[in-house]
Amino acid sequence: MQPTKLTHIPPLDDIAAAHFHTTKTAGIGISGRHFPLIYKLISDLVSPPHLYAILIIDIEGRFDVTRLTCPLSHMRHVYIQRPVRSDPEHIRALIAEAEGTLLYGDVAHTSSGREWWGTIIVGGQTPGDISTGWKGWLRVDRENVRGFALGISAEEALHQKKQRQDIVDAAGWVATSQWGGFSFKDGDEIIPRAKDSRESEEVDTLK
Repeated sequence: MQPTKLTHIPPLDDIAAAHFHTTKTAGIGISGRHFPLIYKLISDLVSPPHLYAILIIDIEGRFDVTRLTCPLSHMRHVYIQRPVRSDPEHIRALIAEAEGTLLYGDVAHTSSGREWWGTIIVGGQTPGDISTGWKGWLRVDRENVRGFALGISAEEALHQKKQRQDIVDAAGWVATSQWGGFSFKDGDEIIPRAKDSRESEEVDTLK
């Protein structure tokens, strides 16, 4: 079995390698608020220095290409399919057909100078190189923002409401798993997070 493909985000690749070593299962499964990480991954992979071409299978119908942070000239190498059926057999057949078309069909000329990276499946239960869904082993959530202080009055809370909303909007994202985690902001660098002792114990029991 081939190991998980590199995302070129070092902390994520380290976590994926540890997951593969433990479970012998390739691929990255993302749960929770998956879209911010998906948009960042795609934007990075199709931009310099990587310059890949990628297929998106959008089962949820919620993938928004305008949320990508890469220039339009690189977005054209992101190919999106929205299947009418979501059963695993149909999705596997669609992936095989779409990848064949993108590699060898007429549209292949558009991305002929690029290496093919793989497939990202948004929603559903069919595993891809990266897939999203409630079973994903890497969970993405908003970074914690401190709540209002104890004893604060309603008037003070209303006064601080806009300031607090600005803080929430500026907060980054946290990806966590029993193999480690990292934090990130849209378009910014990735910051590794150390595993706590409980995470380490969970991993040890699976080895």
